[in-house]
Amino acid sequence: MTAIVLSASGLRKHYRIGALGDHRTLVAVDDVDLEVRAGETVALVGESGSGKSTVARCLVHLVEPTAGEVRVAGEPVRARPVAALTRVYRDVQMVFQDPNSSLDPRMTVRALLAEPLRLHLRLRRRERDDRVRELVEMVGLRTDHLDRYPHQLSGGQRQRVGIARALAVRPRVVILDEPTSSLDVSVRGQILDLLARVQRELRIGYLFITHDLAVVRRVAHRVLVMYLGGIVEQGPTGAVFARPVHPYTRALLSAAPVPEWGVRRERFHLTGEIPSPVDLPDQCRLVGRCPLAVPACAHARPPLVPVGPGHAAACPVETSEPTAPPRGPGAVRAGAAPD
Repeated sequence: MTAIVLSASGLRKHYRIGALGDHRTLVAVDDVDLEVRAGETVALVGESGSGKSTVARCLVHLVEPTAGEVRVAGEPVRARPVAALTRVYRDVQMVFQDPNSSLDPRMTVRALLAEPLRLHLRLRRRERDDRVRELVEMVGLRTDHLDRYPHQLSGGQRQRVGIARALAVRPRVVILDEPTSSLDVSVRGQILDLLARVQRELRIGYLFITHDLAVVRRVAHRVLVMYLGGIVEQGPTGAVFARPVHPYTRALLSAAPVPEWGVRRERFHLTGEIPSPVDLPDQCRLVGRCPLAVPACAHARPPLVPVGPGHAAACPVETSEPTAPPRGPGAVRAGAAPD
């Protein structure tokens, strides 16, 4: 089986808020498990505020997790000296949503790409220069871009620099936090093609964080659906898109545009607004919005239950009869009956 390059178990991030003597708990991430294998793209999807980016920052220790364990290539990374963490996290790199804020405007492309090589790899200057030229060619830039500053590049070119910088030290896994959301459609396609090509060549694992389900369908092998800090459904992308089980997944998919002409999608509606993540009760977090809710949903937070090969969902209503096909919002050609 392909090696696991990044994993997390029981990952939590809680914040204490409120005035002195009136502390409350904001639950950003709550008991998240995930795995990314070499050469695999795992998508983490959900609405804004669901906790996706906080998961990413916990994985690379930009924020310290409240609880849980992160492993890189099987090695736990908590409670280690800074030097040891630096060595471990050479294997995990991150591409951010906004290349403008992640690239130092005072540095040329050459300097931006040489910096991680100088920090992580013991290369002679000539070797470093060769590696920098190799990187710009890998991401579809020209060598004359090396002496330009970020503001002299287009948005797509800046994101290519961000990707090249992440690839500089030959990581095992790259975390991509909404890497195409700020780009126009044509450039978005080019970046996705670039990422796919690099993955085929280098067998890098990707954790792809996005709210764009069309991108998920295109690039992801597996998908994890996140709501209010927790995973409510996970599985192979084809299975989750064809037969979504959890009501939240069904609502997300039913609201997404259908790319094929003449195809309509059965709508599945949730009511109300997303509740506050402060002092969440121990129950299904969709209970106040879900049209399928029953009294049992308010008694405890449901666990993920297998509903198919590699496919699991946390819904006591839809998983109570695992042999029955879930009532998914599948795409139906106009005038035709659903499967």
